[in-house]
Amino acid sequence: MGDAMKDNGEHIREAVAGGTWIFLGSLSNSIAGLIFWLVITWLAGVRSIGIASSIVSASSIAVTFITAGMNIAVVREVAARGREMIIASLLLAFIMGSIAAIIAAPLAKALGYSRLTVIASLLAILSVMSMTSQSSLIGLEMFKESFISTLVGSLSKLGVGVLLAVIGFKEIAPLIGYIVAPLTIMCTALMFIRLPMNVREERYMVDGIKKIALMAVSNYPYVFSNQLLTMLNVYIFAYLVREEIATGTLYMTLMIALAMASIPSSILSAALPIGTRRGTNPFSEGFRIGLALTTPIIAVAIPLADKLLRTINPDLVSGTLALRILMLSIAPLILMTTIIMRLNKEGAVREIALIGIMRLTLLIILLPILTKIMGVNGAAIAFLITNIALIPAALIYERTLLRCLIVLWGLHITTLIITYAMPFSKVFVALIGLLISIAVMHISGIYKIDEMCGTIRFIVYTLKM
Repeated sequence: MGDAMKDNGEHIREAVAGGTWIFLGSLSNSIAGLIFWLVITWLAGVRSIGIASSIVSASSIAVTFITAGMNIAVVREVAARGREMIIASLLLAFIMGSIAAIIAAPLAKALGYSRLTVIASLLAILSVMSMTSQSSLIGLEMFKESFISTLVGSLSKLGVGVLLAVIGFKEIAPLIGYIVAPLTIMCTALMFIRLPMNVREERYMVDGIKKIALMAVSNYPYVFSNQLLTMLNVYIFAYLVREEIATGTLYMTLMIALAMASIPSSILSAALPIGTRRGTNPFSEGFRIGLALTTPIIAVAIPLADKLLRTINPDLVSGTLALRILMLSIAPLILMTTIIMRLNKEGAVREIALIGIMRLTLLIILLPILTKIMGVNGAAIAFLITNIALIPAALIYERTLLRCLIVLWGLHITTLIITYAMPFSKVFVALIGLLISIAVMHISGIYKIDEMCGTIRFIVYTLKM
């Protein structure tokens, strides 16, 4: 691989390898999700997306509110103490999932969907159990198995949801698909894990639950602010506007942007357990490599945003500007993720809590104001500003990332300017953006072509293992 990969040692390779499988899991989920929503919108209409996405958001908020931080806690404790901690994790997950299910019901009812509260609650508890099973696989460094379980879950969601949509179940079709996915993921993950038949004494189990709970509390501020930042965006928007089509448009644009961000975030996700167990710092390189790999994709996607949304459904074209704004938020979002991962590895709970509270507070302040003024675009701008505002605070902890951020984020901004300034075909602009991004990264030394090729070769080698 490239020189940077060699200089930073084997832990960088492990992070990239693990990140590859995590990314493939996210990619399979995103692709299956896009196909899922494409078919659902075609069969059931955008209104069904709005209703379904509102219920999913309500359930996700309940899960995040109760279990934020638990995924990182499970990864750490399973890695440190082995498979027996998985049983403690699942017991705690069932308890916390039940509480989340109770909270999900009134959240769904507040949006005016009383008939769907049971589905929201069921989705909440299954999501917690599924998340815990997946985190256990990562804690055991079973990255490939994590990918397989995600793939199976994504395909099951696609198959069941589309089948029900064909039959004519409207908004119920995607919701049942969403319920089947975590159930399938959990069962597949537990098959790989092979839980121990006997466990130590009850006191050991109680002690394990306490340790996981304490770790979850320490990680709560970061995960709560990070996850709730996206799902709260959709929920509050749905509550404010109460328009299914507008809500569905915001949800789809967010999912597309987050799918692109999954490349660097996957590497950082793998870097967290690796860095924690080995006492290393793979986060800076994870930021550089991950965001550099994503930049050419963003350079192509910004000009072609309208074509992408039109391909999914013509009613979504109104979200073109919102999608472009959200793609501009990827670089600062990944910067924040990098810093938070590093602080989490160091156990800097106070700093993590401060950053998380600041992000969440700013979003809650901006979202109602900008949504009333600009609708979907206002919600996207609120998301962008929330990520940009804390860049100075993030750079305090890792100033070496500044140059990389300026170059790569600058390419994203330049592409957006060219998209609106040049009177050419959007396909031509996308091609120009692709070539410029690769050339600038190579010339600046941020990510040379030979390193890019080396990374690709290493990824291919990882997939063959």
